[in-house]
Amino acid sequence: MYPRFWYWPLIVLAAALATVLALTLAPYGWNPSALFHLDQSTANQYGVPKGFVVLQEPGYDGEQYYEIARSMPKIFDPSNWRSLATHSTIAYSYQRFLLPLTAFVITLGRDSALPYAFLLINVAALIGACAILLRFRPRRPLYALALALCPAATVGLHFSLAEPLTLLLITAFLVRFDGRERLGTWDIVLLSLFVLSREVNILFVGFLLLYMLYRKRWQDAFLLLVPLLTFLTLHSLIFRIFHEIPFFWSTGKSTLPFGAIIPLLFGHAGYNMLTFSSIALFCGFVLPAVVWTAAISWKERRSAPFLPWATFIFLCVMIMMPDHIWGSVTSIGRVITPVYPLFLITAAKHDTLPVRLIAVAVLVIGCVAALGLASIHHPFTLS
Repeated sequence: MYPRFWYWPLIVLAAALATVLALTLAPYGWNPSALFHLDQSTANQYGVPKGFVVLQEPGYDGEQYYEIARSMPKIFDPSNWRSLATHSTIAYSYQRFLLPLTAFVITLGRDSALPYAFLLINVAALIGACAILLRFRPRRPLYALALALCPAATVGLHFSLAEPLTLLLITAFLVRFDGRERLGTWDIVLLSLFVLSREVNILFVGFLLLYMLYRKRWQDAFLLLVPLLTFLTLHSLIFRIFHEIPFFWSTGKSTLPFGAIIPLLFGHAGYNMLTFSSIALFCGFVLPAVVWTAAISWKERRSAPFLPWATFIFLCVMIMMPDHIWGSVTSIGRVITPVYPLFLITAAKHDTLPVRLIAVAVLVIGCVAALGLASIHHPFTLS
C-alpha cells in the first residue's frame, strides 16, 4: 500500500521545475529555443527558423542535438551523408542520438516545434524518473526528489541535453532489476535505449555483463548482446557518415584517481563560482558516497549485490575525470550520469542518516546549480 499522499513530491518537483524554467526563459521572452544555447556562428552555419534565440556567446551541446533532429531525414538516406559529414565536430553529439530522434518523432519533423519537444521530453523524463523511484520507495521521497533535481538533471534541463532522458531510462531499469537481478524483454529494451541516449552508458552495460558472468547467469549475459549490438550499430552509422569514431575521443578523458581533484581543492585553478561548485560536489557527494558504498560493498561482499558495487565503480570513474571536466559542476556534475540513480536507489534501500545527508547534498547542489544557471542572462538576437 502506498501512503495516501505519496504523490506530493511530484507537485513539489513540478513547481521547482516551473520556477527554474520561468527564471531561465523570462529574459528571452519565454522562448524555449533559448535552452539550446545556439551561438551566432552555428546559426550562420546551419540556418535556423525565424524567431529563434541566437546568443552572442559560445554555444553548448544542445545546439548540436537540435541540428541532428532537423537532419533526421538525411541521416537515414545515404545519398545525403556527404553533406552531413562536412561538419565533423557534430559527430560527437550523434552518440546521444535518442534525444534528437525522439524530438523529431514527436514533432513529425517540424523545425519550429523542436524547442517545445525537447523541453517536453526533458521535463517529462525528470517527472517520470521521480515517479518511478517514488513508487519503488514511496515513504522515502527525499531520494526521488534528489534524483530529479540532481546536478545532471538541472544542468541537462538548462542546456537541452540528454541527461534527463538517461536518468529516466536507467531508473526504470534499476527499479525493475533490483531484487530479482534477472533480465526480461523490457529490461533489454530499456538498456538498448539507454546506450542510444549517451555513449558513457555502455560502461554500465559492460559492468552488468561482467556481473552476470560472475554470477554464471549465462542466459542474461547472452541477452546483453542486444544492447551491445545496438551501441555498435549506432557507432557504425556514425563512422559511415563521418569516418570518425568519436567514442575514442572520450576514452582519453581520464587521469589518475584524484589527479584532478587534489589540485582543485588546493586552488591551483583559482577559487571562483565554477571551482567552488565542483568542490561542493566532491565534498558533499562524491567523497562521502565513495566511503559509504565501499563500506556497504565490503559488508555485503558475500552476497555481492549489484547496486552498491556498481555505484562504487561509477564513483571511481568520476574521481578519475581530468581537470577540464572537474572545472565546473556543469561538466563533472553530469558527465557520469548513472552515478545518481545508482547511489540514490541504493541509499533509498538502506535509508540511514549518513545517506540522507548525502542525498540532501545532491538535492541542494542540483538546485543551487539550477538557480545559478538561471540567473545568467546572455545577450541575444532573434533570427
